[in-house]
Amino acid sequence: MMERNNNEMEPENTENTDIGSPAAENPSAGDDGDRNPRYVYPGQEETTGRDPEDVTPKKPGRWTSRLKMAVLLLVVAVGGFVVGQVVLLFAGSGSGVNNFRVMTKLSMLEAYVDHFFLNDTDGEHLEDYIYKGYIAGLDDPYAAYYNAEEYSQLMEEDSGEYVGIGVTVRQDADTGYVVVEQVNKNGPAYNAGVQADDVIMAVDGEDTSKLGLQDTVSAIKKDKEPVVLTVLRDSETMEITVDKSQIVMETVTWEMKENKIGYIAVSQFVENTSEQFNEALTSLSEEGMTSLIIDLRDNGGGLLTACLDMVSRFVPDEKLIVYTEDKNGSRTEYNSDSVDVLDLPVVLLVNENSASASEIMTGCLKDYGIATVVGETTYGKGIVQNIMPLPDGSAVKMTVSKYYTPLGNDIHEVGITPDITVEMSDEEWAAAQDDETKDTQLQEAYRVLSGKN
Repeated sequence: MMERNNNEMEPENTENTDIGSPAAENPSAGDDGDRNPRYVYPGQEETTGRDPEDVTPKKPGRWTSRLKMAVLLLVVAVGGFVVGQVVLLFAGSGSGVNNFRVMTKLSMLEAYVDHFFLNDTDGEHLEDYIYKGYIAGLDDPYAAYYNAEEYSQLMEEDSGEYVGIGVTVRQDADTGYVVVEQVNKNGPAYNAGVQADDVIMAVDGEDTSKLGLQDTVSAIKKDKEPVVLTVLRDSETMEITVDKSQIVMETVTWEMKENKIGYIAVSQFVENTSEQFNEALTSLSEEGMTSLIIDLRDNGGGLLTACLDMVSRFVPDEKLIVYTEDKNGSRTEYNSDSVDVLDLPVVLLVNENSASASEIMTGCLKDYGIATVVGETTYGKGIVQNIMPLPDGSAVKMTVSKYYTPLGNDIHEVGITPDITVEMSDEEWAAAQDDETKDTQLQEAYRVLSGKN
């Protein structure tokens, strides 16, 4: 908020000094008492002894007129702004919120907190949660308000590169503690001995159940100095000191399987995922790949732009990949911009956790018959969120449109049914992580491609 400048200039104090009267200047007029009246009109010089009808008023100067017009326009503009703000304050906004009532109640709450709340307060933290609460009121599970620090961190993560220790974490819903979900091979945490499923109880002595997920991640990344993690593993508590380095997220892994079947696993779609995907395709092609498996299981999605780049490797140039429609029915189409289309048999592996961008790839390649889909019905997230930056460095994310496959299929809360359904229990999935022969979905993909090679 800008302070109003009250140092306004005031006019100088002047005295209205009498410098003489007509009688003093004209003794004869004083003698006979027959003086002409004294007239002063706006815009004319002071005159004596002349008929006012003989005096022609001067026209206002050009710059005076312009100044008056500028002042008038300024008054109208300020008045319009004030009226608009008053109307908005009392009448509410397009979202149905009565701003005047909200401001009145918020002032009352602030007064109660000032007078009665036992503990100290953090004004910035309280303000953040006013905005977070407003967005939470949209009942959009994908909407969020990010303060400047959170938004910067989000952008860093989406870029696929960041300074950190190389782990993916989640918050346990029951205990509130932060749990290691994935450890990047050859990253600082991996080299220090951190393992998947380790429970991070504290970061530099700060309890993670009190910090929460976002603040725990911030505490780990806050500077380039080593961080001390208090870890619970198999009922044993230990402290692990971890250095930090520049981390490049490995969202794509690949290898050549038997019979020249290429295998590419994509864990999520971030800014550098398409680059890694193209590197994988080039490497496998140089090894003589004749068919391909793309594993999107447990891939919850990510950036649409990365997904479009990857799908374009299989869809001819200018052909529709996906389209969206907003609440006004406005349609936006996203087409392939391929310059090098791969022509080989493809199988997509999906499960109930394959969502969003994973489903865009799956829906497109299935609609065009480019790939055979194997696994389980996908998650069913057929909506798109936009992140909109705010002037103070914060940002808001909300759902802005629905998306449809090239054939017009709406998969939201429905998912995509695979061409060949192969279900796996949690126990079977866990066993398959160490023994590929127990991965029945992958084995089905081999069977499908063996008949096409």
